[in-house]
Order: sequence, then C-alpha cells, then structure tokens
Amino acid sequence: MERLFQIKRVVIMTSIKNILEFLNKEKGISFVSVLAIFVSFTLLSFIISFLVFSNTALNMLQKQVQVRVFFKDSFSEEQIKELKVELEKDARVEEVGYTSKEDALRIFKDLSANDPVLQEALSTNILPASLEIRAKDVADLDSIYEDLADQDYVESIKYLKDIKDRFEYYSNVILGVSVFITLLFFVVSFGITISTIRINIFQKKDEIEIMRLVGASNDFIKRPFIYQGIIYSMLGSFLAGLLFFIVSLIMFFTNFLGIQDLVFVNIFGGIRVHFLIFSFGLAILLNFVGYLLGRLGGKTALQNYLQI
Repeated sequence: MERLFQIKRVVIMTSIKNILEFLNKEKGISFVSVLAIFVSFTLLSFIISFLVFSNTALNMLQKQVQVRVFFKDSFSEEQIKELKVELEKDARVEEVGYTSKEDALRIFKDLSANDPVLQEALSTNILPASLEIRAKDVADLDSIYEDLADQDYVESIKYLKDIKDRFEYYSNVILGVSVFITLLFFVVSFGITISTIRINIFQKKDEIEIMRLVGASNDFIKRPFIYQGIIYSMLGSFLAGLLFFIVSLIMFFTNFLGIQDLVFVNIFGGIRVHFLIFSFGLAILLNFVGYLLGRLGGKTALQNYLQI
C-alpha cells in the first residue's frame, strides 16, 4: 500500500512538472486550448439556461393561455354547468371557470366605466356565457380546442394559439442554432486538446523511450498526459462555470430581466428549484463534464500518437 502511494505521488508530481514545463514552452497553444474549452462551456451554460427558462416560460404560458368557449343563447345555464363538470373530469384539463351572462356584463361594465353611453346600450342578452378552460399541459390545448370547435352549441372560441405556436417555434430555432454552435466549439476544443497533448508527447519522446528502457509501466507513462488533458479541460470549464455563477448572482440581486419574480425555475421533468441553486448546480455540472472531456481527449491522443 505504501509503495502504491509512493508511485501515485511520483506520477502526480511528474504530471505537474510536465504540464508546467509545457506551459512555459508553449504558452500560446495552452492559452488557445483553455480558451476554446472556456468558450464552449460558456455557450453550454447559457444554452442549458435557455432551455430551463424556456421550460419555465412555457409553464407560465400554460397558466395564462386558455381556451375560452362562448355559447349560443339556446344552450341553457344548466347544460353549460353539466359540460363544465364533464370537462373537469378530463385528464387534460387543469381548471374550468364559468362566466355567466350577468358576470360577463358586470366585467364589461367595469372595463368600460369611462363610457356611460356604451354601458347604457349593454344588456345581458348581448354578452354570451362562457367557459375558460386551462390545460395541465399547454400541448393539450390544441386537442381541447378541436374537440369543442365543431359543437352545435358553441357560438365561438377564443384561443391564443398563434402566441403559443410562435413562442415554441422561435424557442426551437434558437435552441437548434445554439446547440449547433456549441457542438462545433466542442469539436474544436476536443481537437485542440488532442493536438496539445500530441505536441507534448512529441516533445517528451526521448524521455518516454528512457522510461521504457528502465521498465516503466504503460500506465506510468500515460497518466501524465491524461492528467494534462484533464487539467486543461477542467480549467476551461471551471472558469466558464465561475463566470456563469457570477453572472447569475448579478442578475438575481439586481433583478435583471425580472429574475427575482421567477425565484424558482422549472428544470427537466417538471422539477422546480431555486434559481441560485440551479446556477450553482450547473456550475458544478460544467466541471464534471470538463473532467470527462479532458479524460476522453487525453486517452484519444494517447491511442493515436502514443503506441504503447
């Protein structure tokens, strides 16, 4: 056990020495490698944030957008209430509100309080009774609308479908472009990481031959280069995570874009978490992904350029 600990200590010290020497000789390449990873992970953080805020916005939109059904005068109040009960049993429906002719008249009079001429011309016979239907999932509004649109007792239906569809369309377009750009930067970062380690391997080829001659194991030779990839990648991802968390703190405490009005955001699966907890968790996730990227880049470089 003590010998194993000593071997690990030597490997770590050798790795640090190799990386410091390489940083001193190849400052430009090292800077570009870390910078590319930093940019990629910064983009990734904002894309994930966009996904979370889009999901949160869709949930808020779900509470605002509704199908409002106006009924013909021939459809009695008792029949409307019976339909309301049936709709409330529908698994797609979150809530159903009823507005009678009298309620509609009172609401309209409140809204037109500054126009007495218009108020005098109004009566309960002009304004129809209606039901306001909210769905559990905004995607179900289309099917609810279609189920009611062709009914004989329906006078008209108001449904802000265009707003919902337009929001979803632009969200998907922005998401697609953002994902493409991020993947492009990840490919570039991965390639730069491999190239950086490759250069270091070529610079250390004499030392590698000597280590082989004195009986050093393959793992002993490989680990410093794997650690190099991990350190580069984690340095870039750490800086990206730190930047994202600082920006999140500034946005929250300055209430930029009304962040404090959200407080909780909806992440995947409908789970709601505090905005700052989400920001901190995402910063940690970036570091973990950075570790995986660096390790994979290091192993790929070794497979391609270090045949041992």
